[in-house]
Amino acid sequence: MAGADVLAVTSRFEPCGLIQLQGMRYGTPCACASTGGLVDTIIEGKTGFHMGRLSVDCNVVEPADVKKVATTLQRAIKVVGTPAYEEMVRNCMIQDLSWKGPAKNWENVLLSLGVAGGEPGVEGEEIAPLAKENVAAP
Repeated sequence: MAGADVLAVTSRFEPCGLIQLQGMRYGTPCACASTGGLVDTIIEGKTGFHMGRLSVDCNVVEPADVKKVATTLQRAIKVVGTPAYEEMVRNCMIQDLSWKGPAKNWENVLLSLGVAGGEPGVEGEEIAPLAKENVAAP
């Protein structure tokens, strides 16, 4: 994957997806279907290209879907080797793909619910310190 110019991800359904994250780690821009986690992780023109949503009917190959895939791959190939492509490669590699940001966002959502006893966590604090006591030793 590290040697690829573009990673094509034509998933009809992809709740999260790790393949695009792996590609980004190696600086490979992604040409992807606009579904699930691919929408959240691939930024059009910055870390890859979106081809739009594809039909979820696996028994039918829609001509419009074929055109979307072909058009997006053509757009991606035209960029390879240009200064814009080099910028995309850099953008892919500098993305923070850790859980730190999403975990903080989720914590804020939960705290906004105002549940009694809810309080913010401390940065770097173990989430479940008692869990260590409940883990079987090898």
